[in-house]
Amino acid sequence: MVKIVKKKGSSILKKIEKPRSVNDIERTANFKLSFQDLDTTQKFGSAFLDWQRAGLLSLAMETLRGFCCLPMRQQIDGDKFAIYDSFPPEGRTMYEYPKNVPEDAHWARIHVNGPAVIIGHIVNDTFYVVFLDKTHKFWLTEKDRQRLKR
Repeated sequence: MVKIVKKKGSSILKKIEKPRSVNDIERTANFKLSFQDLDTTQKFGSAFLDWQRAGLLSLAMETLRGFCCLPMRQQIDGDKFAIYDSFPPEGRTMYEYPKNVPEDAHWARIHVNGPAVIIGHIVNDTFYVVFLDKTHKFWLTEKDRQRLKR
């Protein structure tokens, strides 16, 4: 009787596997972030320190980290991640169009927690963060609009 002895580390899979590369499609096609258009000057827009004090910054970072693991288009669900396509019309937002954002930007939002959302625009697989909106004043709900009319 012949006894087969397996040698450690002699798996055929190890011979086929190639080392990971920064150019792997799984990496290059994933959701990316940019903060170059962040606007903290508007009344309802927040800065990182404000979100940190409100206990939202770590939640936002964890949320964004999760999005960065897959391609952007696979994650658009209309709930957690929604594309608005355009900036809200007058009377539907408490924000002004930022001067540093291209006029043809496709606007989107990422829900963080409660009313807190991250507002930005997308170009290819990159989400450009524009507003940290902890009170959801970027795109006003019908209820909010009625309240403001009073």
